[in-house]
Amino acid sequence: MTDLSEPDGGAHGRRWRLSSLPPVAALRIGLLVAVIAGFWLVAYADLDRARDRAIQDGLRQTANLSILLEEDARRVIVVAGYSLHSMAESGRITAHLLSDTAEPPGVESGPGPALRSMLIVERDGRVRQAAGLDDPASVAGTLLGDAVRDGSAAFVGPYQTVDGGWRAAMTRPLTDGSGVAVAVLDLDRFTRLYASQTIGPLSIILLYRENGAVLAYSRTGLRLDQDRAAFAAFLPRLPAGEAARTLSGFDPAEGRERIGTVRRVAGLPLYVYVRIRTDDVLAGWYNDRWKRVLETAAVSVVVTLLALLALRQLGRLETTTQALRASDRRSQALFDSSFQIMGLLSPDGRVLALNQPACALAGLPARALVGRRAWEFRGWARTDELAAGFRQSIEKAAAGRFVRYETDVVTDGTTRVMDVTIKPVFDDRGAVTVLVVEARDITERVEAAARLAAALDQAEAANRAKSAFLATMSHELRTPLNAIIGFSDIMLHELFGPLGSPRYRDYARHVQNSGRHLLDLINDVLDMSKLEAGRYTLDESWLEPAAAIENCRALAAVPADAGGVLLAVDCAPGLPGLLADERALRQVLLNLLSNAVKFTPRGGRVTVSAAQEEDGGIAIAVRDTGIGIPAEALTRILEPFQQADSSIPGRFGGTGLGLSICRDLMALHGGSLSIESEPDRGTTATIRFPATRVGPPVAADGLPA
Repeated sequence: MTDLSEPDGGAHGRRWRLSSLPPVAALRIGLLVAVIAGFWLVAYADLDRARDRAIQDGLRQTANLSILLEEDARRVIVVAGYSLHSMAESGRITAHLLSDTAEPPGVESGPGPALRSMLIVERDGRVRQAAGLDDPASVAGTLLGDAVRDGSAAFVGPYQTVDGGWRAAMTRPLTDGSGVAVAVLDLDRFTRLYASQTIGPLSIILLYRENGAVLAYSRTGLRLDQDRAAFAAFLPRLPAGEAARTLSGFDPAEGRERIGTVRRVAGLPLYVYVRIRTDDVLAGWYNDRWKRVLETAAVSVVVTLLALLALRQLGRLETTTQALRASDRRSQALFDSSFQIMGLLSPDGRVLALNQPACALAGLPARALVGRRAWEFRGWARTDELAAGFRQSIEKAAAGRFVRYETDVVTDGTTRVMDVTIKPVFDDRGAVTVLVVEARDITERVEAAARLAAALDQAEAANRAKSAFLATMSHELRTPLNAIIGFSDIMLHELFGPLGSPRYRDYARHVQNSGRHLLDLINDVLDMSKLEAGRYTLDESWLEPAAAIENCRALAAVPADAGGVLLAVDCAPGLPGLLADERALRQVLLNLLSNAVKFTPRGGRVTVSAAQEEDGGIAIAVRDTGIGIPAEALTRILEPFQQADSSIPGRFGGTGLGLSICRDLMALHGGSLSIESEPDRGTTATIRFPATRVGPPVAADGLPA
């Protein structure tokens, strides 16, 4: 039962609570206790009667089984006695007795299986005649030989043969006194018969003599396997004149409660004892007991819970009422403490509740606002237009729509922008019962958005100015650079006559190289600007990758030869056509080849390879055996104006824009650029074109073959 006391009250708390209950409640609790006690008494009485019935059924089972087994043993003894009588009268085993001897194991019908052998034995133990499974030449020196030598009728056994089988024998002297007739009984046959009976795993059936020696039993693994007289002190015997007895109680032989029936076999000093363990008999009762206990416990719990629910219903209602009042107070406190303007309206727009910020905005206390139309107060709608918009928004929300809009209000002489939401609340039938109004001050967000828009406009103007500046600088710088490069080339070739001093030729060469370097720098900056602005347009056409690679190799061969670097090409045969901007592809390859040659020491090797990958795309790799790139520099090497080492511009030149331009050009093609490197082991730069840009092999004219 559920404890009616306070959790920390103890026994005194229980007495106090029970004594403080109203008389009617105390009477109901007492009735509940009586009903539950009655349930348990009825269940106990039923279980006790069921246990007695199970015990009686077990006793009847042992009695009936003992009758059957006693009849089987009696029949075997009677048949053996008749056989001995016939052999004693005739002095030999007659032909009609030969069919009564036992056959090999497995034959289970008739008296034959119990008769192992029949013998005519001389007084000195020699076997005159034998029939059956055992055919000894002599029984002298055995327990059976001792009985034969005595020459009287006797029951011999149990005894064990050489092959391990257990036997018993019945003897009777021949009428002419020349020997003894012997009937050998197969005790293992009784063991098999008893073991086939289903009486429980720890129950047992025994066939034993008056002296307690066990002839056969149904269970293995007992002390009887070695000592057939192990239970002699515990096995029951019957006085003369008593044929059977039922037993129950504690069995000292095995230390368990048992029931059983012991029965004398045909008035002979033999007994059949069917002994069943009480737990085997009560196995079904145990299952029913727990079921009944659980059923009674379940009924008791249900009745107890129903009664307690009924007794405490009024208390719970009062507690619920108090909790609702406390919840209302907490909700109102949260409602008032919010910095947002919040209110509850009826579907027709009348004010139901407001928090303090809403009252402050209206400039009136809550009692002056509740029950009136929300759009009537100028603090919330300072103009007729705003009031009309507020009313229309309330009507839309009352129709079941979520409404959200922005408006402005004036507080403390300052105009504030408010984000207003009106949410309808529905009942179970889908009708709108109340409207929840919330207003958030978003003035700072609106001002921030305005500042952001202005900043974007400024950024776009700066970008346009940068583009115009680069376009102007492109024209203003390229024109004089082209003149410088052209005139220096004329001077180097002395088209209009010799220069005179050899120093002039060196000066002209330096002027030309400086001009070309500055022009390349300007081109890189302009290309980078176009790529960043998204104004770089691809001029795509079908081209042959191997031919493009060979053209770039030829252009890079001059600086490679000058630097003592071996430049090789390794393209897979039958490469498909590639849809790409030939100028952009040449710019990427020349940039990668230039870097590879530049950073490979004399005697090194640069290899350009191309192959089609498993996904159908084409990969072109430029591998060198140069100085390599440190691991920490690989993460930034593709960014603009980045170098693997700060000392590289001084030693090798360059602006750090080449790889960034290559990456962006490959991105325009939908491809990628990846770099793998290890210091002092070389670098591999790989560009990959997607399968969508790969087509059939191209012809020499650049069109698909």
